[in-house]
Amino acid sequence: MLKRLRLPSPALVISMVTLLLVLGGTSFAATMKAPKHKDAKADTALIKKVAPSLSVKHAKTATNATNSVNATNAVNATNATNATNATNATNATNATNATHANSATSASSASSPGILGSGQTETGILHAIAPQGGGAGFLGTQISFTFPLTSAPAVQIITSGPTTECPGSYSNPTATSGNLCVYQKTVIGGSGNLTSEFISQWGAGIYVATPAGTSYTLFEAAWAVTG
Repeated sequence: MLKRLRLPSPALVISMVTLLLVLGGTSFAATMKAPKHKDAKADTALIKKVAPSLSVKHAKTATNATNSVNATNAVNATNATNATNATNATNATNATNATHANSATSASSASSPGILGSGQTETGILHAIAPQGGGAGFLGTQISFTFPLTSAPAVQIITSGPTTECPGSYSNPTATSGNLCVYQKTVIGGSGNLTSEFISQWGAGIYVATPAGTSYTLFEAAWAVTG
């Protein structure tokens, strides 16, 4: 007589199905790999599109930066608060080395601009004093331009009010382009007003004639020259 096999209970069937699902899911998860993103061009385009609106607070090296708070090396920077080395910077608060800077408050080493630029002005003062002997003579000094001009300027000796070429004063010396304006303040023991000579793109000589019998001669003036 054959024995009849007993069917598994519903609980056993559910348990076996659950076990198979768990084991199968684990195996699938173990063999599954993360998909690779192959659209590099799209990534590059997205970065280029977003990058111009970004700012850099700290960067060791930056080729192009719109705003940079601290940068060790920056090739081009529109605004940089602190930069150790900057090749080109429009505005930099502190820069150890800068090849080109539009505005610099302080620079330890700066090469001479060579020729005084058109519309740029240099200023200075003149003071000369000397004892005067028995005979007539001259008392003079020189003006040496820090930056030479492209050519010798026209010299204007101003003894009273401003002129078209020299609209300033002793306390505020100014000059229009191509003019050296000497604003005479004081002449003691001299014959007449100041006179100029030996005028060149590097400077000029200023003197006053001295009469005989004067104990001393003194003159004071301020000057301005504009390229």
